Amino acid sequence: MGIVMRITALCALALLTGCASVSDREGGQPLALSEFDDVEVKVQDLGPGHVRQGAPSSPQTISQVVPGSSKSDVRGLLGNPANETNQRWWLYNINLPLDAEGDYLVCQYGVAFDPAGQVTSTEWRRPQCSSRYQELIQPDVPDVEEITLFSDVLFGYDSATLSSEGLKELDLAAHVVANKMQLERVVVIGHSDRIGSDSYNDALSKRRAEAVRSHLISKGINSYLISAEGRGSREPLIECQGNRITASLKQCLQPNRRVQIMIYGQR
Repeated sequence: MGIVMRITALCALALLTGCASVSDREGGQPLALSEFDDVEVKVQDLGPGHVRQGAPSSPQTISQVVPGSSKSDVRGLLGNPANETNQRWWLYNINLPLDAEGDYLVCQYGVAFDPAGQVTSTEWRRPQCSSRYQELIQPDVPDVEEITLFSDVLFGYDSATLSSEGLKELDLAAHVVANKMQLERVVVIGHSDRIGSDSYNDALSKRRAEAVRSHLISKGINSYLISAEGRGSREPLIECQGNRITASLKQCLQPNRRVQIMIYGQR
């Protein structure tokens, strides 16, 4: 086929010939896997010796191999090394998953020991293996989608009953919640303006959040995924001058009367 594939030479296991020799560095420092040579092999010439077979091991298990661990600790976590007789440098062939379809990357992982048999360092054979491992041990950070709806659209003034217009707006929001991401949780947060007492505003904002939560549940969102809370007037978007309740003050404070729908999940 004329296609050339670069194949990593695995000298320590003697799977390929013509590789550079490897020895401990001065002072007992770990070997450098990057010092291995590469070879080029045509696809049609590949034989069994060129195919490295790995074993599955979870990234969380691999991460427990740390400096100071004993050989028995490493063996208990990763099993027997491929080069059992080497006392200073153990090599493992590990399958790192690439996707949910079952594809994986076969990676060579080295563990170096001091004369007392304790781990001094670990190293991945290839940078792409190190990068994939780092991706796998990072915690999944959910995406966040925020929908903010003004309470004056959802409810009548000083009311927690959804209006017909508010129901239409929430139906659109429910579509986003249900279809845009694989849900982990949804938080509905009600906010009020500063007109009225703190206790009254807290209660009103909570009732409005609960009304929105109930409607989302009625549209098929699992109830255990949705929580509701009221924060009253403690998180205003804008500040308005004056304390006398007038139409202009109510209009100025309108952005503060709102309901946030925070959607957490994976896209």
